[in-house]
Amino acid sequence: MGLVIRLLGPTEVSFGDAVVRSSALPGPIGRHLLTRLAVDPFPIGRDRLIDDLWDGRPPRAVESVLNATLSRLRSSLGVLGLDGRELITSSAGVVNINRPSGTLVDVELANQRIDLAARDVRNGELNDAARHAMVAYSISRRPLLPGIEREWLDVERDRILHVERRSLGVLVEAASRSGRFDEAVHLGREHVRIAPFDELAHRDLLSALAQLGDRSGALEVGKSFTTRLESELGVEPSADFLEAMASLG
Repeated sequence: MGLVIRLLGPTEVSFGDAVVRSSALPGPIGRHLLTRLAVDPFPIGRDRLIDDLWDGRPPRAVESVLNATLSRLRSSLGVLGLDGRELITSSAGVVNINRPSGTLVDVELANQRIDLAARDVRNGELNDAARHAMVAYSISRRPLLPGIEREWLDVERDRILHVERRSLGVLVEAASRSGRFDEAVHLGREHVRIAPFDELAHRDLLSALAQLGDRSGALEVGKSFTTRLESELGVEPSADFLEAMASLG
């Protein structure tokens, strides 16, 4: 296997049988730097990189700090058998990870798999949809640089959460359409937990509970969602959602 960069959960880089684990990277700033470079396939300007890493509050002699961290990061990745100076370059005001052919980044893999899952659902290929969605879900539910708070990380975490929500939506639909209603309810409850204002997620759970024969449970989900929308957002569910609730009696 080629270069594999895992950004979600413990940061890790591997190439073939060689692995650089989170503890071998140059501290929190080294993990942060690697993540910022790897999450974007394009070169990033040094000024933008400094702003993202230190959130507009750079330390004194920030250029020297950045250069030293880049050097330590290259050295730590050297155990992979790759030339760190070629893998991470800094010239003409930009910094870049030069990905070898076949490089895999877990965040990108999750996005690719959920897109494949959505395609498979449209084509009625439910087993393939569930398989792809489970890969996307297992990746996207892991945290991104826990303990570090930055504006750019908020954006990336929102994107990852969107993949997680899409994955659960596909898994619930695939399970329901395949008659696995217990599984659909279990996944549906997780979906509404992370998406408390998502009407479609609640409607899918309501439907799965009803098909399982738990009409009172389905009605409770509908009432709880309606109350949450009214009390916290001042709005009502759609007419379709209210109709689905009314059909439960």
